[in-house]
Amino acid sequence: MRTRTRWVAALALSAATGLAACGGQDLTGQLSPAAPGGTGTGQSCLEAINVASFMPNFADPQQAKADARVRMDELAQLTARTSDSTLRQDLIDVHYSVGQVASGEISLDTSSDWTNAQAESYQEVTTTCSQAAATD
Repeated sequence: MRTRTRWVAALALSAATGLAACGGQDLTGQLSPAAPGGTGTGQSCLEAINVASFMPNFADPQQAKADARVRMDELAQLTARTSDSTLRQDLIDVHYSVGQVASGEISLDTSSDWTNAQAESYQEVTTTCSQAAATD
C-alpha cells in the first residue's frame, strides 16, 4: 500500500475517533473550561483535528509551501487559544512539522519520511483529544 493511501486511511480512522470523542463533548456542553480568552478542550479538539490533518501536494512545491504557511498561521492561532497544555504541545509539534514544508526543507523526494512523522503527530492530537473527552 502506498504511503499516501496509508496516510489517508489512518487519517480517516483517527478523524472519526477524535471527532466522535470531541464532538460528543461539544454537543453535551461539557467542554473543559478555557483559560481567560482561551478555547475549551472540546472546541480546541475540533479545530486541532482539522488543522493537524495537513497533507500537501509535494508534486507542486510552491503550492505546498504556500499551503503550509497558511496552515502554520492557523496552528499558531489555535495554539495560542488552547487551554490544554498537552494539546498545546501536540499543536506545537505539528506546527514545527508543517514549518519544514513551508521552508522548503521537505521535497517530493523526502516526503515519505515526513508523511509518516506527520501521521504520528496527527495521531498524538487525536489521542490527546480522545483522552480529554474520556476524562470530562
